[in-house]
Amino acid sequence: MDFLSGFTVNSDSISILFGMAMGLVAGAIVAAGYVLANTGRRYSKNFVITVLLLPCIMAVVIPFIATDLKKTLSLAGVFALVRFRSIPGDSKDILFVFFSVAAGLVIGLGDYFLGFASVIVVTAVFVAASKAWKVEDKQILKVTIPEDMNYKGAFEDIFERNLVKHGVKNVKTSNMGTLFTISYWIQPKPGMDEKAFIDELRTRNGNLNIIIENPDDQQSPIL
Repeated sequence: MDFLSGFTVNSDSISILFGMAMGLVAGAIVAAGYVLANTGRRYSKNFVITVLLLPCIMAVVIPFIATDLKKTLSLAGVFALVRFRSIPGDSKDILFVFFSVAAGLVIGLGDYFLGFASVIVVTAVFVAASKAWKVEDKQILKVTIPEDMNYKGAFEDIFERNLVKHGVKNVKTSNMGTLFTISYWIQPKPGMDEKAFIDELRTRNGNLNIIIENPDDQQSPIL
């Protein structure tokens, strides 16, 4: 029957399957580099899986559209739609998505040497730069206080016991001006008990809202 012809194995199918395997290996290198570069920091497991599989997927798709302009434009439209529906991530996450797609593209076109050379070099440079360039473990602390409380110096003794450094990021009013929310940049001391720190602040601000955020949480990773 005609539909069975689609299950025949030919040289092109074998080449694409081999490209899939190579794309999966390249994706594993990229994903491992991302994990190593983020050791000790929080990251999305779903994002790691994404960069792992992207080169493999691209290695399958590219051979079918490489010689067809209409199909190429259709794929570009799909990528634009996916990007539009995604939450913006930080610059390094966007870099890894683009890097994974580029690696899969090169491997899908059959240039395995260039594909793997670029994967190894870029991943190694990124990991080395991430390890050499130490970033302070800064967080954002948001404390809500009543309007009659002077926030200047109100928490200094608590901060000195628990933080390496801190600074006011911004101040805004809420609840028709009856409350103030002060946002601080803070760098906790190693081993700081976060719950005890929050409890101390709660006794000072009348048990109003207290939020501690990581800066990266405000820009969730793509996918």
